[in-house]
This record gives sequence, C-alpha cells and structure tokens, in this order.
Amino acid sequence: MKKLWILCLALLTAASLTAPAFADILWEPSDDEFYLRHRDECSPVVRGFYANGPEGFVTLWDAPGGSAVQGQYENGTVLWVYWQYEDWGFITVWEDGGKHTDGWVPMDHLELVYDFQCFAEEYAALITDYNGEFADYGGDAEAVHFYEYPGAPEVKQTMEMDMMDVRDNLMGKNGNYVPKIFVDEDGRTWGFVGYMYGRIDGWFCLDEPDGTGFPVREVSQANLTPAQPPQFPSKGVLPYALVGAVVIATGGILLALLRKRKR
Repeated sequence: MKKLWILCLALLTAASLTAPAFADILWEPSDDEFYLRHRDECSPVVRGFYANGPEGFVTLWDAPGGSAVQGQYENGTVLWVYWQYEDWGFITVWEDGGKHTDGWVPMDHLELVYDFQCFAEEYAALITDYNGEFADYGGDAEAVHFYEYPGAPEVKQTMEMDMMDVRDNLMGKNGNYVPKIFVDEDGRTWGFVGYMYGRIDGWFCLDEPDGTGFPVREVSQANLTPAQPPQFPSKGVLPYALVGAVVIATGGILLALLRKRKR
C-alpha cells in the first residue's frame, strides 16, 4: 500500500511538471485531409499575416493547388498561419461559437504582421538578460499590460496583479518568468514574458506595469496591394460543375430507363 501511495505521488508530480506543455498544444485540424496526409512534412508557424493577394484578395483552397474554395478575404485582413507546407500556408479563421474556416493559401499572397519575433530580430543587439530588475518592485499597479513589443500601439493582454500570484511571478519569487529586458530610447525598461499561465509572448514596462499611452514605435509597414471585393475563381467552379454534370447524367440515365420500362 505504501509503495502504491508513493507511485501515485510520483505520477502527480510528473503530471504537474508537464501540465504547462499540454496547456498550449498547437492547433491541428482534424478534418483537413491534405494536412492529415502530410502532417510530417508541415512545419509550425503560428503567426499573423495580412492577406495580400495580387488581385486584391486571397482565396483559401482545400489543399495546396486544390480546386475547392474554402473562403475568400480582402487584402489587409489579418489571417493566422498555423502550418506551412512548402510554399503554402494553412490558415484557420475562428468564428463565433467555436466554428472555424480552414484553407491553404500561397505564402507569397501574405505579408507578415510585425510582431514580437520581428522586434527580437531587429533589436537583438539591445535585448539583454534579465538580472532581477523587477525583483524590488514596490509600486501599486493593480494590473500589468503586455504589448506585442515595446511601443506597440495597443495592449495585447492584461492580467490582474493579484491573480494567481502574477506579481510574485514577475518579481521572480516563483521562478524566472522574465528572461529578457530591453531599455527603450526614453530610458524605460521593458521585460519579456513568454509563458505564464499560457502563452503571452509579450512585453511589459517594468517602470509602469499598468501604463498606457507610451510613445508608439515606428516599425516597418506592410506594402499591401489595394483591397478588392473577392471574385469567385473559375478554377473553383470545377468541383461544382462536376457534381452538376454527374447529377444531370444520372437524371438522364434514370429518365431513359423509366421510358424504356414504360414501353
């Protein structure tokens, strides 16, 4: 009995250590036939892109080079690419009620949205290791605002300081949740948080955690082709034409058999 109890404790401990990994399992479509056949050849992306088709819109197909239209979106619409297969991106558009539209689009019909990864690449030389800069925080901020990057125009995510030991986590009392910092042009120190009760991948201002209205950073802007109302592609008509042809042919055969039977 004692051995069984020790085993149970060990399993619970292992489960608690691996829980964060399961909290952010990468989205995989369960009903996309092409993805299911080529899962091992697809690489994860999980980044936002602007629709930027040469005709002013993009078309989501049932497969790379496919013929069935899954959806269409005007240029400028932000779409999330979850997986990439060669030069094609797999997009999921989430809708109300948990419904979603999935499809494949050429990657050259998309333009990357400037995000925390772009910032990390551009300012790599100025991003340094965290050395407890927030450990002695004694401010009275009730919340912390996370931004996509220091100087982003809007808040990405907000968490209450007293929720689930957020304050202690950021101060380093429960581990190092702030691995990197960045000092901006005005002397503000920013800390990056990758994971804390789920993916954050955002920056907060150590000097003013609940601050808003920071100077907006100028970043590279996407050069988009002007948006146009989507037009249904002629290639997308083929599946429906084939179905219609089958229906007509079947109807003709049934009609001929019926006439023959009457004679």
